[in-house]
Amino acid sequence: MEYPLRATPEERKQFEEQGFFFRESVFSHEEIESLRAGVENIHRQVLEAADEADAPADELIDNQRFQELLGSTIKWEWDEHLKAVRSMEPMAHLDARIDAFVDEPRIWGPCRDLIGHEKLSLFSDKLNVKRPGGAPFPYHQEGPYWAYGAEDLEHVVSTLTYLDDGNKENGCFWVIPKSHNKGNLKCLEGRGVLGGLYTDVDLLGGEGYPFESPAGSVMYFHYNIVHGSQTNRSQDNRRAVINAYQPAGLRQWRVDVRRDIKQDIDESR
Repeated sequence: MEYPLRATPEERKQFEEQGFFFRESVFSHEEIESLRAGVENIHRQVLEAADEADAPADELIDNQRFQELLGSTIKWEWDEHLKAVRSMEPMAHLDARIDAFVDEPRIWGPCRDLIGHEKLSLFSDKLNVKRPGGAPFPYHQEGPYWAYGAEDLEHVVSTLTYLDDGNKENGCFWVIPKSHNKGNLKCLEGRGVLGGLYTDVDLLGGEGYPFESPAGSVMYFHYNIVHGSQTNRSQDNRRAVINAYQPAGLRQWRVDVRRDIKQDIDESR
């Protein structure tokens, strides 16, 4: 389906009130196949780098493994037998197809209206990989930890693009509508170091909303909306690329580079 390169008034209203909106089937099967190939190339590079004799050691935090490889922070799957990345950022620099996707106007175009700036730069680029059996990701907000290093957090908007169909069975993305209006929320106590990153939803109220959509669909969401995912109970992958955008000229989060977006587009759409 062809969408305008701007956020519609209805989308802007939903973003302001609910903290998110989504567009279904933005990208074609052929485009998604190319992105999947790029993601699998990145995943292969990471596995090979981890097997090198001089690879940096893992860091264990609350029984979860983290590792710095290829200029990216890798969060490994909880189940080591899966031998899979759970998430990693940044990652676009490891494949030309994924790097080009950062400049895709069907992704960043609507962000201009949500951010309030015509010229944009990349804030962060992240890969989520949920293989069959992949672990859940507890509810959390981006704001509390993005605040450390963001130059203009109030003007950051995130996008999530499904590379596979997303549904409850394979651990799709969930959000709690309107939770972005409550600011930085209290985190879990007595749950180790990582508990400080997870939102105490028992104090929040409100029901979660599942982003069940076909591959090629895109969600736009506020940096402070509470979101998470559940275990992949299916036999299929659930891969997603998350690009967050900000006004032009600002540094990427945790990376001392500026990555302005290429914006030579036909504005008639």
